[in-house]
Amino acid sequence: MEDADHARPYLDSPVDTDRAETLIRWARYLGTTFGTSGALCALRYYERLGWLTPAARAEVEQQLQGLSLEEIHSKKYDEPGHLTGPLASLSGTPFGAHAKSLEFVADLADADLEGDLLRTELAKNRAGVDLPDHTGGRAAPVPSEE
Repeated sequence: MEDADHARPYLDSPVDTDRAETLIRWARYLGTTFGTSGALCALRYYERLGWLTPAARAEVEQQLQGLSLEEIHSKKYDEPGHLTGPLASLSGTPFGAHAKSLEFVADLADADLEGDLLRTELAKNRAGVDLPDHTGGRAAPVPSEE
C-alpha cells in the first residue's frame, strides 16, 4: 500500500489478505455494474487516473475471471448505487458508479478519502478559490485568516 502522505487513494499489489473480501466485493460490483468488458475498461481507466498500478489492475482482473454469470450481468447504470460519506453528492449521476469504485480503492489502500477531501476543500478555501455549492451555483470565496 502507498504511504499516508499520498494525496489520493493509490492501490498497488498485492492486496492484504485481510482485505480480500473487499477485493471480491469490488470485483462483483464492477461485474454487475459494467459487465465483463465494461469492468475491464473501467479498470484500465482507473489505472490511467493513477488509482491503481498495473499489478493491482491485474489482481482485480483475476477476481473478475472467477465470477459467475449472475455476477457479471451489466445493469448499464439502470440501478445507480447510492453513496454515503464524502462522495454522496455523486449518487445517481453518471460518475456515481466510478465514485463507488473510488470508495473501494480507498478502502483497499487503507486511505482516508474523507480526510483527503476535507483537506482539499480547506486548501481551496484558504486560497480564496470559489467553490460550487450544493445547488450548482458558485459559493463566495472564503477570506484567508492570515
